[in-house]
Order: sequence, then C-alpha cells, then structure tokens
Amino acid sequence: MSKIYFFRHAQASLGSDNYDVLSKKGELQALELGKYLVANKYKFDKIYVGELTRQQHTCKIVSEVYKENNLTFPKPIILKGLNEHQATEAMKIEIPKMINSDPFIKSLWKEIELEPKKKNGNLMLGFEYFLNLWVTDKIKVDGIISWKDFRENVRNGLKIILDNTKKSQYIGVFTSGGTISSISAESLKISDEKKIAGLNFSIRNTSFTSFLFSKNQFNLLSFNELPHLEKEMITFV
Repeated sequence: MSKIYFFRHAQASLGSDNYDVLSKKGELQALELGKYLVANKYKFDKIYVGELTRQQHTCKIVSEVYKENNLTFPKPIILKGLNEHQATEAMKIEIPKMINSDPFIKSLWKEIELEPKKKNGNLMLGFEYFLNLWVTDKIKVDGIISWKDFRENVRNGLKIILDNTKKSQYIGVFTSGGTISSISAESLKISDEKKIAGLNFSIRNTSFTSFLFSKNQFNLLSFNELPHLEKEMITFV
C-alpha cells in the first residue's frame, strides 16, 4: 500500500487585504512542521501543491528544512484541483448586499463597528453562516467557482494523484482545509454537502490527514494530526 499525506497550509492573514499570505505565526507553524517531518524521517516520493500562495509558501518552508538537513525533497507538482473553494471570494462580493438585507450579518458587522476586538470572531461566524448558504446553492455569485464545481475539481485532482501513485510510495500534498474535507468525504462516502463544508472548520493549520491507497482502496488512516505544535501555536484559519 501507498500512503498519502494531505497537509493544510499554515495560518494565513484573516482580516487583512490579502488573506492568501502566511502570517508570521503561519511561517513558524510551517517551520515546525518541516522540523517534525525531518526529525521523524518522513521521505516523500512525490510532492503536490495547489496554486495558492499560502499553500505554496507552506510547502516551500518545509522544503527548505529538508534542504538544510541535506535531505531530498521532490520538486512540487502544481495541481489546480488542490485549490481551496472560493467561498471567501464569494463572501467579499455578497457581504455588502447582505449587510443591508440579512439581519444576522447586519448584527455581526454592527458589533465589529462597536467592538473592533470582535472582528476576527465575527468574521468567522459570518463565514460559517455564509458557507452554509453557499454550499446549498441558496446564494450564487457570478464569476466565482461554485461549490459543486469545486467538489468536482477536487475529485479530478485526487484522481490525478491516485493514477500517478505507484505501489508503496509516500506522497505529500500541500493544500487547504476545504480540499482536505472534500477528499475525506470521498474516502468516507459522505454526501451531505453541509457536513463536508463543516469539516473545514475543524482542520487546523499545518495539520496532516493521511490515507492508505492501493488499487482498490482509498482509506482514511488519520485525520487532522498536529503533533508538532504547542497549544499556543494552534490556529484554524
């Protein structure tokens, strides 16, 4: 059997102008992941990564730890099917309208104005609320990849990885929480889209989820492991 590890990117920059950039803490998380993998002698036959900056930067930091220790780290193969869903982009477009039309969103944003310290917490509450509407097609946004199309892109990306994985290989994949949730759902045969999207909120930054793969099997081995971070370094966005 082969083993495939899916790594969630390190902490990005929630609340900033560009979320798709690792925070300073995120860079440290990725460094700790690299140190853990090296210390525990993880050797990869292939590495895949999505197109997003936060995914590629996490992968790069890990690769540098390998190189500093004179260890081989395969050149990453970039796969579009490992990109995160576009709920964040959809939300940016729709929120200005929803602030006026949706009482829940209106109340969250009013709280942010009155108590700025609640910004990150309220942004997450708003995102969870929006995501549930979006994945069930209650909100459609022009120019944004739909949840349905995202799920299909992930299936296609996973198929490419599996089709190119040989017996007894170890594969590393740097991606995002929504992608890992979707892939886990494929393995576990989960069809409830809201539950699949909800998994996203439990997947911690730089955690890894692993699968055993053979010709006829793709089985979840571990989910959301995070042995390399102390409590104060653990984040979810």
